[in-house]
Amino acid sequence: MQDDMHPNTSLRPSSGSSGFFQQPPHIKNQYEDDAVFRTVLDCHSNSLLRTSNELADWGQRVVQPDIFELIDEAEKHPPTVSTHTTFGKPRTNLHTSYGWKELQRIGIAGGVVAIPYEEANRSARLRQFMKIHLWTGSAAMVMCPSSMTDGAASLLRRHLSGTKLNEQQRTVFTEAYRRLTSRDPSEAWTSGQWMTERSGGSDVQNTETVGTFLGHDAGGKDAHGMPLGPWSISGFKWFSSATDSQMAVLLAQTGKGLSAFYAPMRRTSANGSDVEMNGVSIQRLKPKLGTRALPTAELVLDGMRAYLIGQEGEGVKEISAILNITRVHTAIGALGYWGRGLAISRAYARVRKVQGSLLENNTAYVHALAENSLQYAAHMHFGFFTVLLLGIVEEPRSFQDSTEVKSASTRLVSSVAQAQALLRLLTPIAKCKCSRASASGLQECMESLGGVGFLEDEQEFNVARLWRDNFANVIWEGTTEVMAADIVRVLKGRDGEKTQSALFAWISERLDVCRDVSNRLEGLDGIIQAIDAQKTELKEKWLCLSAEELRYHGRHFMEALFRVVAGILLLDNALMGSQDEAGQTKEVKVELANRWLNFPDRSAPLDRNLHSQAAALDREIAFAVSHSSSGLAEQRSML
Repeated sequence: MQDDMHPNTSLRPSSGSSGFFQQPPHIKNQYEDDAVFRTVLDCHSNSLLRTSNELADWGQRVVQPDIFELIDEAEKHPPTVSTHTTFGKPRTNLHTSYGWKELQRIGIAGGVVAIPYEEANRSARLRQFMKIHLWTGSAAMVMCPSSMTDGAASLLRRHLSGTKLNEQQRTVFTEAYRRLTSRDPSEAWTSGQWMTERSGGSDVQNTETVGTFLGHDAGGKDAHGMPLGPWSISGFKWFSSATDSQMAVLLAQTGKGLSAFYAPMRRTSANGSDVEMNGVSIQRLKPKLGTRALPTAELVLDGMRAYLIGQEGEGVKEISAILNITRVHTAIGALGYWGRGLAISRAYARVRKVQGSLLENNTAYVHALAENSLQYAAHMHFGFFTVLLLGIVEEPRSFQDSTEVKSASTRLVSSVAQAQALLRLLTPIAKCKCSRASASGLQECMESLGGVGFLEDEQEFNVARLWRDNFANVIWEGTTEVMAADIVRVLKGRDGEKTQSALFAWISERLDVCRDVSNRLEGLDGIIQAIDAQKTELKEKWLCLSAEELRYHGRHFMEALFRVVAGILLLDNALMGSQDEAGQTKEVKVELANRWLNFPDRSAPLDRNLHSQAAALDREIAFAVSHSSSGLAEQRSML
């Protein structure tokens, strides 16, 4: 018998190199692993199924080891700036990391900016943003300059399609547009977007930067041999991202008010033999919580040569064209971070054991993951509905000429005019709600990993980085109150009644279609009635308030709008979506719509049958069914 006073000599202590080591999770291709992503794709299958191979390949590419190594390199070597020579002469030398530059090249070659400019098709935006969704978690913030590049390209395209440009402007804008939309990293440009000053963030009316007209014969060339603009811009920009870009769109005051300008970042020196900054110097780089690989700076402008965009005094109108694009990028980028966080949580649950059982078999863990996935699904449908609207508005002829009777674009929207009104209203909601919900969702993902969620060792599992970088989306391009005020401006402004009519007509149209379909199914009347009640509440509780009262209650008002629209999109997906199992099963789609509207009543006494059924659905919502490449081949063969 062993002496109780002596330890068991068969026990072996662990050490730094022996004992238990957790099997690392494997992050799968999200195109195959993310059922919500596949369901959104399935909603638009008539026009997008042909891109399945492209998305599957891209989804695999962005989770390869070399990508995570580039992220790590970019994170560990943040940008630096030298502002003076050894002998005190002012200069601006900005250095960004190899990882940052390589990731930017990969995104450019992948078409994350170029896709919607390569084909005049309303589905091009959906294709682009699906790639962006898969890319964001691996991009180390290169999507920030890419989003502003997209906005600048959209703005220049609109002006190039008109007749008001002089010959010099047209030549310069054409070359800039060509480079902004190129897939060739050696040719492509990115663009900055400079609005923020010390006097205000989103409030640009007190802009102190000033533009002075020098005359069309002012002379000079940019670094690429194009003539410099006839305006000289001087002032200070307080918060400018993508300062390694080749051009910028910025705001400055002129004699007729706030105006928008295009300016290259570099020009040929006076002696013609050197390239120098185009009247721009970096005062300092910003210290930030996240987005560490991204160069964000305070800029001093002193005689920056530029071209006026549009008319003097219409700068807010011009810059809004960029904001409409970058806000959609913000929403989908936030969802991309969230999707990656959920992918990491699912992967961890498949390998981590607690009390002898894998987390994927722990009902409480799976329930929490399912609730997070429900929120993700609602925001994904809302975000990509906004993308669908953007595609229709940009390519109205493609929508009007469509023969696709059952596609999401022709099913969910009845006219281009309706799409225009909804896009203007829903874009700030998508920007705000998706970025805020992603912050909460990623916090849940971090917690789901326990202590590992707080670590930043391997980038493959670094949810902390995803959370840090995503939180910039909550603030960038307008905080919650700014977005809420914008929504009030839309609904209570000059075209407010028209926008309200378009919104409620759309809600009524969708509910009528859903009622017709639900008559042939069981158990869906309650969902439709709940959405109808929320629509009535919007009219009777919210829109009867004054603009000032609505601004005061802005967050709650935005939430009410979001819940109605998201509820309709989830219901439509359950009733009208494809019957196959490329993403979620019909039963899961109906359950998501039910849970979104709090059906069944979770406050009711719990019976064991309900618990058992809910737990089974939790697992399907959280993990779904793996998607195989053979399934893709089957779908394509049926076309």
